[in-house]
Amino acid sequence: MTYTANKTTTEKASGIAFVVLFHVLVVYGLALGLGHDPMSLVKQQIDAKIIEEEAPPEEEAPPPPPPDFVPPPPDFVPPPDIEFAADAPPAGANAITVSQKPIEVPMTAPKPPKKGLSRPPYPSASLRLSEEGVVGLALYLDESGKVRDGKVEATSGFERLDTSALKHAIRAWKFEPCTKGNQPVACWHRIKFRFKIDEK
Repeated sequence: MTYTANKTTTEKASGIAFVVLFHVLVVYGLALGLGHDPMSLVKQQIDAKIIEEEAPPEEEAPPPPPPDFVPPPPDFVPPPDIEFAADAPPAGANAITVSQKPIEVPMTAPKPPKKGLSRPPYPSASLRLSEEGVVGLALYLDESGKVRDGKVEATSGFERLDTSALKHAIRAWKFEPCTKGNQPVACWHRIKFRFKIDEK
């Protein structure tokens, strides 16, 4: 056995009106939603988020260094006027003095004695080895012409010959002295001696 509720006409009319109103609201909601661009809503949300976020404060740049201080030049102060009195010239300042250079007296070179100079001895070892050569000597003569000192300026190439000539000259040689204004003076004199076996 089935039970069917019997509804009145008023109840049926209110149910139909409710269903119609519900559909009208659904259609209106769909129409309202489709009329808006969904991207605009997304953009509004994105813009809202961007606006809400605050940008971090920018760091302030350090202030520029102060310019180098250059002190201004000092004020120009003119120097005081100073008058100089010229000293009087000494007496006889206008006199012309003539200085005379001393006349240099030429010096004459020494001369070997009239009988000549003795020959230095030929070293026996040099004779055996056939050593020959020319010795150049610089001799210091005193006022009497005697050889007081000397040195070998040009070697013969053999020390034995050089030594023999120098020792003999200091020991045995005597010249006519150097003169300066007819006055005997000490001087240096250069001389060469040749060692040759055929002339020993």
